[in-house]
Amino acid sequence: MAATANRPTPSPARRPLPVYQRVDDRVFALTVHEPRPAVPEALVQDLWRTQRFDPSGLTTTEGHPLRVLDPGTLNTDGGPDFLNARLLMNGVEWVGAVEVHVQSGGWYAHDHHTDSRYNSVVLHVTLYPDMWTGGLLRADGSALPELALADRLQRPLRKLLHAFLTRPADTLPCAAQWAGVPAAVRTPFVETLGRERLQAKARALGDQYQVRPHLESLLYRQLARALGFAKNAEPMALLAQRVPLTVARAEAADPTRLDALFLGTAGLLPENDAMEEASPDTRAYVDALRTLFAELQRRHALQPMQRAQWQFFRLRPANFPPLRIAQLAALFHAGGLLRQDPVGHLISGLDADDPLTVWDDRLTATIPPPFWCTHYRLGTETAKRFPGIGQTRRRALLTNAVLPLLLLYAEQEAAPPVRSAVFDLLQRLPAERDRVMRRFTALGSRPQNALMAQGYHALYRSYCTQGRCLSCAIGDHIVQAASRETNA
Repeated sequence: MAATANRPTPSPARRPLPVYQRVDDRVFALTVHEPRPAVPEALVQDLWRTQRFDPSGLTTTEGHPLRVLDPGTLNTDGGPDFLNARLLMNGVEWVGAVEVHVQSGGWYAHDHHTDSRYNSVVLHVTLYPDMWTGGLLRADGSALPELALADRLQRPLRKLLHAFLTRPADTLPCAAQWAGVPAAVRTPFVETLGRERLQAKARALGDQYQVRPHLESLLYRQLARALGFAKNAEPMALLAQRVPLTVARAEAADPTRLDALFLGTAGLLPENDAMEEASPDTRAYVDALRTLFAELQRRHALQPMQRAQWQFFRLRPANFPPLRIAQLAALFHAGGLLRQDPVGHLISGLDADDPLTVWDDRLTATIPPPFWCTHYRLGTETAKRFPGIGQTRRRALLTNAVLPLLLLYAEQEAAPPVRSAVFDLLQRLPAERDRVMRRFTALGSRPQNALMAQGYHALYRSYCTQGRCLSCAIGDHIVQAASRETNA
């Protein structure tokens, strides 16, 4: 691999690193300069996703202790391979993206070292080390930790590769027997998994802080994250961190200043040369936002994000970051949920005959300025429409942000009635439709509420994809039924 002007040249003193090949039950170390194994990158992604390697005494290539708390979610769009991973490296917890290659040099071959989207990568995972191992740099010039998997595989590589290439279609292991499992077996088990998943979410919220979290700030960040969907969840959470509650509330009297505050800090205000084809009204509004943000940035010492941190690829226009950010800013308008004492409002709403309606009213009480009636982004006009948060997304905010936070409140304040109310309300919220839910719906088990949907997600992620059929009540029922038939 020849070095280019855009790639750092590895030190001449760096000795070639060993490449490990497991054959049957023995491991051989071969010292080579540029191994080129015929292994698809998708296999290495699968090894990381399923964590099929020895985790004991895990270290980075630099020798720092490493523990995987959560491998993250596979990203099927542009950007790093896995999002929202949680790692404990050298005693410090890191949350961010993970990028995977067959060899370390793939980082430079794919030009990730010049792409600011990959500055969020906290770990590079490679199957084989090569001459670039230990020398990877992000676009911002910072060093990138690495993990090499070749000498930690728990099965011979040739068997792993054969199993990967000959794997059956992506169906649930018990799909053929699913219809034979009584609802009396499935439903209680899935509901229990749903409760456990929501409790785990609440604990994870609290565990992100060394001290007891400030629930208002935590709610703000979780609402921002939920508005970003999976693709922009982390940038939205970072935006909420860079625009503190106190700053947003200080500017809340003027909706236009709020737009400037949030969109400017997000790094999404376009320059003049990008506005040449925009209408005069659009250019005037964007010019006003730029002028206001220059003042706000000085006043509050704001640190803008980079535009490249935001995803637009394969998004419906209603989910474009500028509109979602404007909707977040609108929650600080007069009457908005985040304007004053949002947690107190949520708790008091539990005493209402219909808390969901009370909360929903607060989420719809404020909408972005009129500009957003004809814009999904800042440069192009569209047909006029309602610019507020839609009903489906409001329900998702309640399921993924409000209820987990209230469950955390119930645990902190030892408030069993709040805990009971959270699970009762979860049974009243409709299930979200996503690819996991479509799998179970295709089997004839469409979830009737958000609690069941949470349970099916836990079933799929913690049992089905992990091969834990014998630990699953549904799988156990199938095995027992087959055993009875055999002995009959």
